[in-house]
Amino acid sequence: MRAVLVRHFGAPDQLQVEEVPQPEPGEGEALVKILAAGINPSDVKNVEGKMAGTTLPRIPGRDFAGVVVRGPRGTEGHEVWGTGGDTGFTRDGSHAQFILIPAAALIDKPSRLTMDAAGAAALTFVTAWSSIVTGAEIGANDTALILGAAGGVGSAAVQIARFLGANVIAAVRGHEQEEQAREAGANTTIDTSAKNLVDEVRAQTGGRGATVVFDTTGHLFADAIEAAAHGARVCVISAPEDGNATFSLRSLYRKELRVLGTDTRRLDVTACSVLLAQMTVGFDDEKLRAAAPNTYPLDRASYAYAQTMKGGGRHCLTPHA
Repeated sequence: MRAVLVRHFGAPDQLQVEEVPQPEPGEGEALVKILAAGINPSDVKNVEGKMAGTTLPRIPGRDFAGVVVRGPRGTEGHEVWGTGGDTGFTRDGSHAQFILIPAAALIDKPSRLTMDAAGAAALTFVTAWSSIVTGAEIGANDTALILGAAGGVGSAAVQIARFLGANVIAAVRGHEQEEQAREAGANTTIDTSAKNLVDEVRAQTGGRGATVVFDTTGHLFADAIEAAAHGARVCVISAPEDGNATFSLRSLYRKELRVLGTDTRRLDVTACSVLLAQMTVGFDDEKLRAAAPNTYPLDRASYAYAQTMKGGGRHCLTPHA
């Protein structure tokens, strides 16, 4: 089979597509034909050698959607999707024509998701779900403030919070992103390039603040603490380049806040499939949606990785195109 193979860490422009042996499934395993495989920022960092624990040589890629070609009885021919904190790091990933995964990780792709959209969406939704549902236990009585709501994880978080009945305030930058957040389901928006985030949140909540705050950016943690209501849950998934943030400890303890970090690298492909299964009804009812990504054949993997580094939109490899 053909695959992107990382033999040495470095810039994405050194990526090569090679012929490698097609994996053979053993007991309790399934072979999936990859029809779409998203490229995440963590995939780029992985290729660059910035993700701990990766062993080489390695086929990168976390997200995938495709068809089971060999597996336990009753699974062959099923359209499936998934992601994992192990795929592309300690086990070969999805940027290839086929991927070998545990049979326990097989989860049917929601029928209303196209193969391309599913292939580029799993990690964003798993990250958002892990943070605000598994971690913060968001519910219908909550007001959720999503920071960076126009990004992949942010948009997924807006949809999930609305799906579970919460009132959603989306913090974005610029009018265009405000429109995107409203389309995703946000009740109200705040343009942080024009307005003070904390003042606006307090104004929109009668001075109380948000009961769930999700900082997807890593750069607004101090504001997240100040915008949080007493007893709120504050979720974080990212950090500045140096990993440090300055914020008020006084606000943290006086408000009796809970800070919840999420690291999806700790969720293997089987654990992620459990979370995706919980979202299936949302996708089937079209309460949860994934946008169509930009697609590239496997031979253009280096270019597609470079586009992911630039940000703005989702990017996906189609290995059999």
